[in-house]
Amino acid sequence: MTGLAIGVDEARAIPWPNAHSHKHSRGRLAVICGGRLQTGAARLAAAAGHRMGAGWVSLIAGPEATQILACHETERLIVEREPVQSLSSLCVGFDAAVLGPAFGLTDVQAADVLDMVQGFPKPLVLDADALSLIAQSGREGGLWQAVQARSAPTILTPHSGEFTRLAGEFESDKKGEATLKLAQALGAILVHKGAETWVAAPDGRLAASDLATPFCASAGTGDVLAGLIGGLLAQSMPAFEAACAAVWIHATAANRVGPGLIASDLIAALPAVLNDLAPEGLKAR
Repeated sequence: MTGLAIGVDEARAIPWPNAHSHKHSRGRLAVICGGRLQTGAARLAAAAGHRMGAGWVSLIAGPEATQILACHETERLIVEREPVQSLSSLCVGFDAAVLGPAFGLTDVQAADVLDMVQGFPKPLVLDADALSLIAQSGREGGLWQAVQARSAPTILTPHSGEFTRLAGEFESDKKGEATLKLAQALGAILVHKGAETWVAAPDGRLAASDLATPFCASAGTGDVLAGLIGGLLAQSMPAFEAACAAVWIHATAANRVGPGLIASDLIAALPAVLNDLAPEGLKAR
């Protein structure tokens, strides 16, 4: 199965600010954090979403994690969650959210994912542990069915292991077909990561990129991609287009870093990549 080849034109279509833009008009992104010792993945996603242009980015975390976050975060705001507060209630006023990086796999976290899927009415990126919890729920489970029932855009970003847990084994030469099939089963956008990354939409749209470098096989690089997508969604970019643009930008940044790449290098490389994409009037002088 063939699809659109994701290229620079898709990346150039990202939202750009103008003279009247301010931090709130550029979109508000919420990133949900895991436990006290698991803040790094969410921090990577939040920083990526911020670099991608979201004007206001907040990390939402329990009291045990907020002190850790406060030692590291300068530009991102920290929202402390009390035990009685639902995640969806804390995300009121945000334009998009990212949930899953190093979030946890207990029944408590499963209930939180269900709450966000059902109660957050804006675009939602589900990654990492959120995907494993959906897989554990099974196709007849509440989480799976809640994703199917969402009316707001939902993007799932599995690597091949997570994809297999969700969809079962698939033939490697039919990755695009398998990705589209799962997207249609869930009613969600799928970004199936790997050496060849496929993006599929329930309406049948399908796109692929083979730009990825093997040096992306490093912890945290997927969290960065989830944050890039979230940052574009917060700026009201349509979900399929946001996923395609983020895949190209992520791979291009990785190729510029090359050997020795770790996840934070991708975030540092983003301004140069974005500067090359920017309209003439917005390029660095």
